[in-house]
Amino acid sequence: MKKLILLCLGIATLGACDKNSKPAPATTRVDLLTAKSWRLSTITASLGGAPLPSSLLPACNNDDTFKFNLDKTAIQDAGVVKCSSTDPQTQAGTWAFNNDQSKLTIAVPNSLLNGEADVKELTSSTLHIYTIQTFSGVPAPITIDATFVPN
Repeated sequence: MKKLILLCLGIATLGACDKNSKPAPATTRVDLLTAKSWRLSTITASLGGAPLPSSLLPACNNDDTFKFNLDKTAIQDAGVVKCSSTDPQTQAGTWAFNNDQSKLTIAVPNSLLNGEADVKELTSSTLHIYTIQTFSGVPAPITIDATFVPN
């Protein structure tokens, strides 16, 4: 009888633990974006639908990182290789999601990725965006497909 009571108490205790345990909160896109700095992994660009050779994309951008902060500020760090020795090491700007967090707007002066971009993928290991940019002196918009990894 004593063993039966202990067994019942043990089962009741296990059941109570299940009722009191709370599921882990879902990770939001804001959480994923702001959790770490992001470094460019791959980038492809096309002009009027024709792919641009990777040699036309400035190699100095390859080690740049972006840090998106909870207060909607963004910091772009030029990394070790700067495009010009007179360029600042870091530049501050802002970022924002649209209402359904399917588009990311980045506003960092002189950044390769300024403006609104479609968020194709955002996980703890990948930030994949797609955007169409216009640049002065360029006859057609440039389509940019960029993937970032945690730095």
